[in-house]
Amino acid sequence: MKKSILATLVASVLGVSAFAVENDKNLFVVVTTEDSVTQMMSMVISTQALQKGANVEILMCGKGGDLVIKGSKEVLLKPKDQSPQMMLKNLISKGVNVEVCPPYMPNANKSATDLIDGVKVANPSLVTDKILDKNRQILSY
Repeated sequence: MKKSILATLVASVLGVSAFAVENDKNLFVVVTTEDSVTQMMSMVISTQALQKGANVEILMCGKGGDLVIKGSKEVLLKPKDQSPQMMLKNLISKGVNVEVCPPYMPNANKSATDLIDGVKVANPSLVTDKILDKNRQILSY
């Protein structure tokens, strides 16, 4: 019990989830591609990692950022007739932290109000900390 309280306290000071502090399975997924099949695979791997107990975080950049914009074009893919956006929203509903890179917003003429629920604009310093964390696996699509 004491470990859990301490982890929660440390997490609140550092601004991360207590799960991330205690978990040794950390996955940081960066999605930059506009290819919907590749986007889908990034969501499938993220979902599988989450189901296997990993702390999953996703950063959307470049054309990948289009996935987090309300009303963006959705491509239904086989075999389940789902879109990458559908899977992304499901991940968000399960508590996955999803952020969009700050340069995407002004260069796509978008603002925070254009983002789907649950998505935030990333803080570059915190993203750098995640990338430099030796206990984090990084996947880039």
